[in-house]
Order: sequence, then structure tokens, then C-alpha cells
Amino acid sequence: MVSEEIRRLQATMDGLLREQADRRALRERQGEDIKARSDEYMTKQVQAAERYVQLRRELGRQEEEPDDGITELDFEPEGFAESGEDTPQPPAPPAPAPAAPAPPEAPAAPVPVAARPAPERPARQARQEVDEDDDDFLNNRWMDDA
Repeated sequence: MVSEEIRRLQATMDGLLREQADRRALRERQGEDIKARSDEYMTKQVQAAERYVQLRRELGRQEEEPDDGITELDFEPEGFAESGEDTPQPPAPPAPAPAAPAPPEAPAAPVPVAARPAPERPARQARQEVDEDDDDFLNNRWMDDA
């Protein structure tokens, strides 16, 4: 009787220890998996940052270099490029001479504005007296409609 109870309690204890060990192993595996994923993510972030730094350095170098003859026209599609060498531009026509200023006009007489009648508003109504019992509901406007 006592030995059976001891065996039963020992079996329960063994089951709990096994479950605890399984949970610890699962937690360690999950931790390793998370660490591997974060390492992979950080590696990708570092690579992207290095590419960005390299691009910015290249752009800085291009700004510092002297102009090597590339013009905006080099990027125009053929047929659309306008070059001053191929067709000389005709000189711009001379600007027309300004005409004599016009005499100032007499100021127009002010036009009287017809007086508009003020829009009619409904007259304000006094609030109805509220019973002493209804003091709790004074902030409710729905009582005014009744």
C-alpha cells in the first residue's frame, strides 16, 4: 500500500522532470533559431549599409571630379537632341517699342449698394422650469424637446 503510493508519486515526479527537460530543450532550440534568424537579418542589414556607403562615396567622388564633357544633350534620344552646332539659332526679333501711355480714366462713381434685409431668425425661447427631482438630468438637452 505505501510502496504503491511511493511508486505512483515517483512516476509522477519522473513525468514532471521529463516534461521540464523537454520544455528546456524546446526553449533552447527556439532561442538558437531566433539567434540564427537575427544573425541572418543583421548580416543583410550590414550588407545593405555597406552598399549605401559605397554608393554615397561614389556620388561624392563624381561631384568632386571635373566635368568630362558630358552634357545634358548626351542623354537626349536621337532626333530630339538640340545642338547649337548643327543648326544655328536665328537671332531673336527686337522687342517692340513701348506705345505711348494711355491717358488715365476718370474714376467711376460709386454704385449704391441696395440695403439687404437681415435674415430672419427664430425668436429664442426661455427654458422650461425643471422639477427638483430632475436636477441630475439638467445637462441633457432631450428634456427641452418634450
